[in-house]
Amino acid sequence: MMSHLVRTVSACNLRLGDIVIPERGPRHRVTMHRIEGSHPVIAVQFADIPGATTYYPPNLLLFIEEPDQQAGRSRSASQS
Repeated sequence: MMSHLVRTVSACNLRLGDIVIPERGPRHRVTMHRIEGSHPVIAVQFADIPGATTYYPPNLLLFIEEPDQQAGRSRSASQS
């Protein structure tokens, strides 16, 4: 069983492959991330919404989901 951690990051610190947890609706995996414009915004595309781009202010805080590798290691160590 894989457990996950939820972490808060700013939009400018998103990485490809991050799983974003929106306020409502399903989770989305980041497939494109770039800075645009003279008043910078973060342009993000998600795997499950092809061709659509979502724009965030760089300092907007977002929740992302990450695998809990620490819990995975402690479980495998206890099973040995």
